[in-house]
Amino acid sequence: MAEEQKRPPTVLYAVTLHNTAAKGDLGEMKKVAAEAEQHLKDYGDVSAALEVLKAEIAKLERKG
Repeated sequence: MAEEQKRPPTVLYAVTLHNTAAKGDLGEMKKVAAEAEQHLKDYGDVSAALEVLKAEIAKLERKG
């Protein structure tokens, strides 16, 4: 259990999820999946937030 407490947080980019799956370590896959589920629960759909951010960027760029 002390090992798990020392584990740094996982950065949940798609490449992290794909690389974890490719490694085939079931325990690691379950940990990353749980972290991804918690991220979705805490922050919701990141792609929707990205679209809002892009819209704000576009507004500022038009203002020049």
